[in-house]
Amino acid sequence: MPNRTVRVAAGVVIAATALSYSAGDLDPRLPMALSAGVAAGTGCLVFAVGRSLRRALRRGEARDGRMRGELNRLGRRIGSLENTGGVRHAECLRVLTRTGRLVEGGFERVGGQYRALEREIGRSYAQFEAFTDLRSLITPRAPLPALRGWAASPDVLRVMTGWILRTRPKTIVECGSGSSSVWLGYVAERTGAKVVALEHEPRYAEASRDLVRAHGLSDVVEIRDAPLLPWWEGMETYLWYDREALTGIEDVGLVFVDGPPGTTGPAARYPALPLLLPRCSEQVAFFLDDAAREDDKAVSDRWASRFPEVARTTHPAEKGLDVFVRGDA
Repeated sequence: MPNRTVRVAAGVVIAATALSYSAGDLDPRLPMALSAGVAAGTGCLVFAVGRSLRRALRRGEARDGRMRGELNRLGRRIGSLENTGGVRHAECLRVLTRTGRLVEGGFERVGGQYRALEREIGRSYAQFEAFTDLRSLITPRAPLPALRGWAASPDVLRVMTGWILRTRPKTIVECGSGSSSVWLGYVAERTGAKVVALEHEPRYAEASRDLVRAHGLSDVVEIRDAPLLPWWEGMETYLWYDREALTGIEDVGLVFVDGPPGTTGPAARYPALPLLLPRCSEQVAFFLDDAAREDDKAVSDRWASRFPEVARTTHPAEKGLDVFVRGDA
């Protein structure tokens, strides 16, 4: 709204203008004076309006400045929010990425565990199937010793049982003793074979003898004490069973190599073939258990290259099984 100066000036101009139209009837000189007053009033009006406009302009400029300042602050705030939002967005992306990786890793682990479980179920079924076949061939006279783990697995014993029933060897040699001594003893009892087991640990030897006696197999299975002694081939030294324990062993048709343990030295089972092969019949099979282990893989490879007269066959047994055969099975 116009200020008071503008309103007064406007009133003077309006009144002087109205009087100038009617004052000529009163005095010819009055219109001229009133015209001068109109001019002065108009000047005052222009001045007042101009000053009012300048004030309004200054106020507008001030408001504009404040508005611009507010806009600038708002812009900075928006920019800050955008930056903060960007940081938060980037952090959210990082969290989501990590979460996604964790979820994917979890699925992979679950998938791996599922596949491992599936493989274990398959292995267990194969062992159960082999155990069922073995169990159907014998009539035990005492509770049978457990298989698997440190002991031989049913799948290995089934392959050896098949060889015994087909070839009917006179002598079976075990490198090591335990559960397998009893199971092989029952099969050997059916075919008239004799089992000789070499054991380097006296306490294990006695425990194996107790098992054999419990099953009434003492006339079939002999557990021999055979401490580990050095044996040399070329520049290499091995710890293997005392050669004195081999006295009287001949016509061997099956050798089960399940010892000495790998902890006794590198390639611990290598000497079995070079030392026992001369005591074997023309038809013989060496069964190398745990052939999936790196150390026994090396033993298997060395046998294959060192003794071409025996043919190697690999079987998909639980712990790996390589069979070296001389003569037709």
